[in-house]
Amino acid sequence: MVALENGELEPLLSPGTLRGLEDECVTDVKAQTRAALLRVLQEDAGHWAGAEDRCSSLAQDVCELLEEHTERAPRISQEFGERMAHCCLGGLAEFLQSFQQRVERFHENPGVRELLPDTYISRTISLVNCGPPLRALAERLARVGPPESEPAREAAASALDRVTRLCHRILTDLLFQELQPHFSKLMRRKWLSSSEALDGIVGTLGAKALALRRMQDEPYQELVAELHRRALVEYVRPLFRGRLRCGSARTRSRVAGRLREDAAQLQRLFRRLESQASWLDAVVPRLAEVLHLEDTPSIQMEVGMLVRDYPDIRRKHVAALLDIRGLHHTVARHEILAVARDLELSEGGTLSPPRDRAFFADIPVPRPPFCLSLPLFLGRLSLSRLACLPWPRPPSPSPSRPRAQH
Repeated sequence: MVALENGELEPLLSPGTLRGLEDECVTDVKAQTRAALLRVLQEDAGHWAGAEDRCSSLAQDVCELLEEHTERAPRISQEFGERMAHCCLGGLAEFLQSFQQRVERFHENPGVRELLPDTYISRTISLVNCGPPLRALAERLARVGPPESEPAREAAASALDRVTRLCHRILTDLLFQELQPHFSKLMRRKWLSSSEALDGIVGTLGAKALALRRMQDEPYQELVAELHRRALVEYVRPLFRGRLRCGSARTRSRVAGRLREDAAQLQRLFRRLESQASWLDAVVPRLAEVLHLEDTPSIQMEVGMLVRDYPDIRRKHVAALLDIRGLHHTVARHEILAVARDLELSEGGTLSPPRDRAFFADIPVPRPPFCLSLPLFLGRLSLSRLACLPWPRPPSPSPSRPRAQH
């Protein structure tokens, strides 16, 4: 490439011959970079399962290797620069697919889980941190290259997306395994008078976030938004399991007050963690209002705002809330559920939110008693009395009469 770069051959050779030399140069670079990228990956991956806390230089090595060619090529001609960018982008996409497969095998290896938790987390963060510089490199090469470079750019981005999602899922699962004992204490009688459970959740999340902050900004923002969403889902989940029953206005007021206090504490935590998922801030306070309000129109309005802000909520979730607050009066219950039904069936309510905005879709609700589907006029009876009503039994078969003897 040096002779081409210096322009020494252009006066001596025909355009066709120069084009042939450029073709050979691109072919050589493609083979060289493929082999070099494979060596970089093998060397770096050889350290992933090691016990030492080693900072990976994989992304830097890949960028330097490819930029050596893409920065020199435009000096020969703009067209040659575009062809070299296209060649290097194809090699990068192929490399990133191999990188993705290596990362998947690393996390599937049972021996890897024997690493110290902090080492495993640090290694996973390092793998995520390879993403932003390599993604930026792919974008630069696609801008310089010809239009047919777009499929290679998409393949590179897809491989990096898969690596990031896998590592985020693993980090999230590890953290919530540690948090689960605290979440199991929520929505019980002791929870009403003690902040022990939520203090454990907030303390653990805050401490672990210090390690996660070593992640580069873009993937960190994605991760902390998912931690925010998952924390609120796990907080609300035991409420819908029916651990508490709020039959009296006093109990409803206490539960609603506790929900608001916890929501404010979680909101402060995730603001410190720089979560941008502000759409989650209203979910617990709105649930508290549904439990606390007494008049049907106000409850209907609050349910309407819940359905508007969280379109994956369903009537079964609203019905479970009404069960928790002890609202079994059929007329009021029917009117409130009608609001949820109408909004659920409206044009906006039928659209499922993207995965990172799903909330109630991740919250199962116990199956309602069979009597909830009885006709409306039967609902004028209380559910407890209705469940005790005797049901008609099928007629027992009449005994067969003996045949007459002849």
